[in-house]
Amino acid sequence: MKQFLLLLSLALAIFSVQGQSTKKVLFIGNSYTAVNNLPLMVSNMANSTGDELIYDSNSPGGYRFMNHASDPTTLAKINSNNWDYVVLQAQSQETSLSEAQMQAEVYPYAESLSNAIRTNNECSQPLFYMTWGRENGDPVNCADLPWVCTYEGMDDVIRATYIFMSDSNDAELAPAGAVWRYIRENHPSINLYSPDESHPSMAGSYAVACAFYAMIYKKDPTSIPWNSTLNEPDANLIKMAAKNIVYDVISTWDFTQKPIADFSETINGGTVSFTNTSTDFDTIFWEFGDGNTSTEVNPTHTYFENGIYTVSQTIGKCGKSDTKIKTVEIQTLNKQIFNQESFSIYPNPAHNILNLKLKKNYKNIQIIILNLSGKTVFNQSVENVSDFTMDISSLSKGLYLIKIAWDNIFYIEKMIKN
Repeated sequence: MKQFLLLLSLALAIFSVQGQSTKKVLFIGNSYTAVNNLPLMVSNMANSTGDELIYDSNSPGGYRFMNHASDPTTLAKINSNNWDYVVLQAQSQETSLSEAQMQAEVYPYAESLSNAIRTNNECSQPLFYMTWGRENGDPVNCADLPWVCTYEGMDDVIRATYIFMSDSNDAELAPAGAVWRYIRENHPSINLYSPDESHPSMAGSYAVACAFYAMIYKKDPTSIPWNSTLNEPDANLIKMAAKNIVYDVISTWDFTQKPIADFSETINGGTVSFTNTSTDFDTIFWEFGDGNTSTEVNPTHTYFENGIYTVSQTIGKCGKSDTKIKTVEIQTLNKQIFNQESFSIYPNPAHNILNLKLKKNYKNIQIIILNLSGKTVFNQSVENVSDFTMDISSLSKGLYLIKIAWDNIFYIEKMIKN
């Protein structure tokens, strides 16, 4: 019993680390999507790992991209939700046509569908569904298109076409056909085809679903406990194939433009002004290397000690992110002459009024109050006075740093506002 509880606790710990994920996916295709109910298979896989798939589909038999691009049902479904992904599957032969035919009959409609997806929601991601060559090639088109006479030739063209469409449309690609080819070459006893030598068998659809699970959730498909109706050895071989071809090299199948983090900085004493030069982002987060952070686009930060600080900037958009890391060196600060005995601040904690008493009359004393993020909330110069009263009633309650600066020499003291 104790051993069981230990294993249960370990499983729960692993599950909590990986975390649950809910994705909304629309499947646009034809019979290759409808056979064996591919969306439901992906959903069953997700449920078995603690994830969730909210899905819809439109997959009339024989539909091409040109049909979907003007189909009211397809367009209504695209606009019906803020999908995380919209899967785009072409008719099984149209992606192996001649280049001239595809330029006229395939590529423009793939682009039209991709544009419709992003018009509905700029963060919805087109996800192309790479299919496969027919088991023994395509005898119908073999005379006119000699490259489709064999499985290998047809599969090569289909793969190249889907890579081109994904790259051209800033999309991701679920390489089901590449998983099939790996299985055909390494585990030929697993039959991926239906008797028509075109559509997927249950094992074939399971392989497709594993590829989609890896791309949609960015998780290892070998962690899927649900095997559909397959025996465990075959299911495990298929999951391992999807891991090798998809998950282990997942960036290979992502053709989207990523946000690129970048910034420059200007150092003036202990104060550093950062200028954001990143591209294509909607969130930004800075860490200044001294425990302080900011979400401002172009922050200014004050350091209070000499040293080398590691600054990181992380930007994100539509679930993708990038981080830029630099070091800044502060080496001009001097606290040797102007020390705490030169002044006093009171009361501390303070309410609305804070008093500064100087030991002697200094010329041009700068009084700066900063919050713990390094942002200046009070800044005033004092000329030839030994006593000064500050109105801090507008400050929120909390801990602040008061900086007394004179001739590039300063001292810093903590101040509490009640």
